[in-house]
Amino acid sequence: MGRQILVVGFDGIGDRPSKELNGMTPLEAASKPTIDWLASRGAQGIMDPIAPGVIPGSDTAHLALFGLDPFKVYPGRGPFEAIGAGAVLEPGDIALRGNFASVDSNLVVIDRRAGRSEYGLDELVRFLSKNITEIDGVEVRFYRATEHRVAIVLRGRGLSDKVSDTDPHVEGQRISISKPLNDSEEARRTAEVINKLSIEIHNILKDHEINRERVEKGLPPANVILMRGAGKMPHLKKIWELDRIEIKKAAAISATALIKGVTKILGFEVIHPQGATGGLNTNVASKVRAARDMLDKGYDLVYLHFKGTDSASHDRKPREKKEFIERCDEALSRLILEFADNIVIAITGDHTTSSELGQHTSDPVPLLIYSKDVFYDALGRFSERSARVGVIGRIRGSDLIYILSDLAGRQEKFGA
Repeated sequence: MGRQILVVGFDGIGDRPSKELNGMTPLEAASKPTIDWLASRGAQGIMDPIAPGVIPGSDTAHLALFGLDPFKVYPGRGPFEAIGAGAVLEPGDIALRGNFASVDSNLVVIDRRAGRSEYGLDELVRFLSKNITEIDGVEVRFYRATEHRVAIVLRGRGLSDKVSDTDPHVEGQRISISKPLNDSEEARRTAEVINKLSIEIHNILKDHEINRERVEKGLPPANVILMRGAGKMPHLKKIWELDRIEIKKAAAISATALIKGVTKILGFEVIHPQGATGGLNTNVASKVRAARDMLDKGYDLVYLHFKGTDSASHDRKPREKKEFIERCDEALSRLILEFADNIVIAITGDHTTSSELGQHTSDPVPLLIYSKDVFYDALGRFSERSARVGVIGRIRGSDLIYILSDLAGRQEKFGA
């Protein structure tokens, strides 16, 4: 029987040198004795989550991390977000991810994330679910996700996911009009439904009591939902269906709807620990305890996901990213001490998020692998800089699960 595998995924862990941190990245600047202890006995390298030069999304990157080719199987982000938020999708359903956002009376976007404040959002989702149930004969369902996020599912005949976003992706511009991306009647109809839905959402939210309260508290109103990433529910290969890999039971610890959705589709048991938020205020210790419980229960693969690093990067706060890494390192210390000699450990990220630019980049992410029998490089500190000279070299995200399964004794030989 092979050893267990623990993958610690810091969302958006990679970064570029920061002026605020005297030319270091948050990972370089962080005091992280637990991770650096692993680095002194492990192997480092860099990883292109999808391919060199390709800027990954969290969804496509996670498909690759668990052995799939996102170029072949990616359905759009919407289904993952919706499933992670609790939706049960049927064949033909169109799912979209969205942000509660703030717009002015001309529908110009003031804040794409409504100040990242969750105040009253649960009630607004309940209100929408009660008051908008269909548009032009298409059933509409709303699902609350993490932080400012929400998922929307459209159900009906003759729908298509070949439609553009209503999210302009920048502030200071008017909400975009969804357009069909091909010449089909299905795409045209779906775009019309989405546009009518956008207006209806704004009309019933703009004067809602919750938004009056938010403004009184100095918060931007959550008076619209910006929609993007339309997709249909796909059939994706489960983690136990990967070629030549012997992983039967896998668990994912995350509070982020998108990651919960991706891993659930791939066959992971999804754990959302108490106090886990998917942001910088998450209960890190609770997530680590959940990972320990899954290892104790004998799961072959445990994925422990931290979102706070990405949130800090998008908000251009490299110091908060550094401090979040330090919190996670401290919480991981006991787990690593207890299990290190008996399992295979990988510490990496799904993509690089620059805290200077506030967005994803195509830069490769640092990768650290620890195993009692790994060919180690003893670099001593884990960072983007040290990873570039590590013995692993440069790999793609889809290679990782095969490398880890080999070290864990969970892979069959390819060929005679």
